[in-house]
Amino acid sequence: MAEINFLSKPTNPIQTLGLGVFDGFHLGHKALSNNCDALLTFYPHPEFVLRKDTTLKLLTTIEERKAIFKNMFIIEFTKDFSKLTATQFLEDVIKKEINPKKIIVGYDFCFGYKREGDLSLLKDWGTKNNIEIETIEPFKHHGVIVKSSHIRESLKEGRFDEAIANLGHPYLIKGEVVEGENRGSKIGFPTANVQVDAKKLVPASGVYEGTVFYQDQKLKAAIYIGKKPTFGNFQKHIEVHILNFNKQIYGDILSVWLCKKIRSEKKFNSTQDLINQIQKDVKSII
Repeated sequence: MAEINFLSKPTNPIQTLGLGVFDGFHLGHKALSNNCDALLTFYPHPEFVLRKDTTLKLLTTIEERKAIFKNMFIIEFTKDFSKLTATQFLEDVIKKEINPKKIIVGYDFCFGYKREGDLSLLKDWGTKNNIEIETIEPFKHHGVIVKSSHIRESLKEGRFDEAIANLGHPYLIKGEVVEGENRGSKIGFPTANVQVDAKKLVPASGVYEGTVFYQDQKLKAAIYIGKKPTFGNFQKHIEVHILNFNKQIYGDILSVWLCKKIRSEKKFNSTQDLINQIQKDVKSII
């Protein structure tokens, strides 16, 4: 049998457990988690293990998911683990390792080798083991089912307000501050260049209003995502101008929450035109 490796475990006793991947932790996930003591999820995302040709980009890395919901069981998802039958997963993972009194899952939850486990099997197993099973109905926003795949498309295509409405919270980007070209400092707007996981979905290019959590501080920020067309760059960057902040933070981890898109990316005719626009951007969020 496959080795079951827990990367993270809550220390408190668990009564009610939610099961799922929870990428993005959107409104549907929140509805499921509201009555759970803990959630069980997987790392890496199963698609990265089962489909080597996948182009999937994550709404939330595992660190970001942990930041949004603290009490999580995280199981290492491997090829061997993926071969557990549905019954083995229930017996050897859920019952033996956690033993909750209640399990909550989404309406489309499947599990086990080749997704053989469905809601019917889960409910039958729950009855035999005296574990209550609850299914959450599809969560709809404006009549449309909220799904991670739809939110990914919204972010990629620049429909940021739509994505945020379905997430139910600002979009979190968590990453390390790395050294950049220092152009921002030279024009009076120093920025923290944030490097993220290669599998992270970075929203469409533009300027965003957001909030930064650094140590114990909550700070307003203007966030630029793009390729710096004014300076002829071609690689996508995430640059965070934190208002009223002047510290050297290379190597530190920043949690950046994108709240609102201010404008799309634009190529300026001169550096001064860029400075004038940045001044307007910053003024709009003060």
